[in-house]
Amino acid sequence: MKHIRIGAVVLICVAFLMLSGGAVFAQGSVNPSPERLVFPTEKDQKGFENWVGLEKGSGPWADYYKPVPLHMYWSPKNHYIRPDLSAFKDLFDNYASGDCMGCHAEVTPGIYLSWKTSTHASPRKSAEFAEKTKAIEEAAGIKIEQVTCGYCHGESHDELFLPVADDACKKCHRQQVVEFASEIADGRPSHRDSWVSNVVVPWYIEGFRRGEGYSFIGCDQCHPSMERCDPCHTRHKFSAEEARKPEACYSCHMGADHPDAETYKDSKMGVIYEMEHETWALDKGLNDVALGGPEMRSPTCQTCHMYNYTTGTWGHNVTSKGRWRMGTFPPVQVEYKSSMKDYPYGITIPPMDKKIDLYDGPNKKKLERWVELCSNCHSGRFARLWFEALDEYMFAAYRKRDEAQLLVEECFEKGWINVKNRGIYPMGDVIADKLGVKLLGEGVFKAFKTTGGKVPVVGPILGVYANFMHNDGNPSQIEVEYGNLWFWYALKGYKGVAHGQQDYAWWWGWAPMVNQLSRVRSQRDMLERVYNIEAKLGIGLGGGK
Repeated sequence: MKHIRIGAVVLICVAFLMLSGGAVFAQGSVNPSPERLVFPTEKDQKGFENWVGLEKGSGPWADYYKPVPLHMYWSPKNHYIRPDLSAFKDLFDNYASGDCMGCHAEVTPGIYLSWKTSTHASPRKSAEFAEKTKAIEEAAGIKIEQVTCGYCHGESHDELFLPVADDACKKCHRQQVVEFASEIADGRPSHRDSWVSNVVVPWYIEGFRRGEGYSFIGCDQCHPSMERCDPCHTRHKFSAEEARKPEACYSCHMGADHPDAETYKDSKMGVIYEMEHETWALDKGLNDVALGGPEMRSPTCQTCHMYNYTTGTWGHNVTSKGRWRMGTFPPVQVEYKSSMKDYPYGITIPPMDKKIDLYDGPNKKKLERWVELCSNCHSGRFARLWFEALDEYMFAAYRKRDEAQLLVEECFEKGWINVKNRGIYPMGDVIADKLGVKLLGEGVFKAFKTTGGKVPVVGPILGVYANFMHNDGNPSQIEVEYGNLWFWYALKGYKGVAHGQQDYAWWWGWAPMVNQLSRVRSQRDMLERVYNIEAKLGIGLGGGK
């Protein structure tokens, strides 16, 4: 079998329930900015900013699925529908049209109280904030007494919209939005592409096609449209101090494939933070803090990842120093025996269009920035040796991945797995026509086109579908075991070494990874034995049935 391997709570509830039967009001914005920083191209805007309601999805697969109603909040520019508020008529009669606060103090007291304690409610609460507010007024050409609902949501319910950076935040916080949008140059994975990376993968769309869209609610929560800014600066307090704390990152950056929270919290860095952070200067901007001293004796997620590769200062680009890109793309420094040697198989879709070169010019410069940053607390030699150890750990882990992938590929090459009688690869029946030969490359395009989508896809990164769905015997157990080897355990080990957490480096990383390799080998041996027995009996795959 030929194959390609690719890597007033009640009132609020009433308003929501009326969405399905009441009038539909599109997401809008008051005088939306013609300058689009986060999604600057026409193609970007068509896929991720044009309003389509709940009739179509987001991104390049928009015509292939209908989103669930919660997507109104995960990607509001695409999907938000204003609620039909006719049920609130009696309540509105008690308040003037501009009295948002009085009404919402009664209807949504939590939202009101969060806002009331925010700097938006008291923009001149200190001399420092008074100075910042004055600078914003001069730059934006506006007068600010308070940043009330209308600044971000429109001045009336008739024009209500959910804010995103380009339409709301940018009016006052332009520099931060420019920095955030600069992640475009780094490609995925990034915060800017959070929602993009959620909806472009074929297994996500296949799940909807199979009636399992709600199963992805966990993916949606970790991958919302980050141009809302509130995933880090939670609404409606929007606190910069809150977003400087590592806890702001924990709810998404945790779990099986990227245990950042777990590895940081239990590292010596995280332990020092836990013991001492109440005395730290977290109310000060990162560029104003003496890292390594009493103001911040140990680094946080933000001090490490918001230090910019280009400028050598802290800002809102968290990907600029990324070298391993989450650990999911094969490095050129490893000599492969499996089909990973041919990665990316002719595919030209970023970021899957190339291997990683850890020692090319840009990555060498990024390493120097890391060493520079780490030298605030460590010697430069120690920092450099730590990164050397991380790289060597990852090269060794990729050699284990390669060994396992070669075993899985052998099972397909020798016909020990019945590909013809199992389900297709996610969206495999339309991928060739949808993406075309230019994006897929001739070999991958032909494989999908000629098999109707029944193509074994193994390894980084498109083989990760094995962790997301099951379709009529696809994936097989050996594919699942291999998927867990590299997408769970190898990546746990990566985070353990990167964050200095020894137990994750070994007992949650390397040790279970090599255990998975044993399972893969055992599965390979079992499939061979079953095939040979069937051949002697003239039944099943071995018997040509």
